[in-house]
Amino acid sequence: IAFSLIAYFILFQRSSIGDSIRHLREFDLRYFALALGLVVVDWIIGASRILLFARKVHSRITLGACWRSCLVHVFLAGVTPSQTGGAAAQVYVLYAEGMSVLDSTVTLFVGGFITTVIVLMAGATMLLVQPEMIAPELRTLAVISFGVYVLILVGILLTLTHPRQTKNVARGVMIRTPRLRPRLEKAHVVDRVFSTIDRYHDLMTGFFVRGKLVFLVGLLLTVLIYVNKFLIGWVVVRGLGLEANVGQVLFLQIIPLLIFYFSPTPGSSGLAEVSTMAAMSPVVPPSYQAVYVILWRFFTLV
Repeated sequence: IAFSLIAYFILFQRSSIGDSIRHLREFDLRYFALALGLVVVDWIIGASRILLFARKVHSRITLGACWRSCLVHVFLAGVTPSQTGGAAAQVYVLYAEGMSVLDSTVTLFVGGFITTVIVLMAGATMLLVQPEMIAPELRTLAVISFGVYVLILVGILLTLTHPRQTKNVARGVMIRTPRLRPRLEKAHVVDRVFSTIDRYHDLMTGFFVRGKLVFLVGLLLTVLIYVNKFLIGWVVVRGLGLEANVGQVLFLQIIPLLIFYFSPTPGSSGLAEVSTMAAMSPVVPPSYQAVYVILWRFFTLV
């Protein structure tokens, strides 16, 4: 709340409180209802993606469990640094429904991997093809975030293609401290970690090699998730009575997405508001920016 208040203080330096209240009162309620509908669609697609991947490793999982997993992610991702609490909460919900911790983690990890690929492709498009659409104050952050995404993707691919080396690295890390080595050996921790790595490798290759159709459907659902999320921004713009090309609005939201996940503040609070204001400035006049960000945050954190 504190970080968000600081961001709104900055926003209201550009948009007066009086203008913002007036624009909020004039917001078209039809678009308000449409935005809420898109939020529900977001939950449904997100739950369906989890169900798609979870059913491959745990056939008894239900859509209701996946739905609850999505809802708890919305809240805890919004109140924890770098949105880390959301994924942990999702794992717990699926674990409570009968999945093992590793299976539920890998199920969600596959979705995260696909998201990383899509974000990288979209970010590369913006950085290489449409750099003029990126606000100057966001360019450095965008390049840094893009580099972090590349490192994450490379790390994932290395663990998949070199499982033996991954085991050696894990073993080296665990036995580096001499005092801990006897305890680890006594509890067979190294053997358990090796077994976990083997299970992780088997599940991941099951998705990417033996389950190509599942992977492709998951890819399509992920694209739909983010198109739907970005459409919320366009709906808010239209509800404020502003004219904007839907394709342009979708593109303008790519760069904030690129940097949100690495914000150390809970739920990217502060950075999300300020970066969204900067990104959307080509289509949202200064007097509308505060109310746009308030409404956009409301719908994306419902």
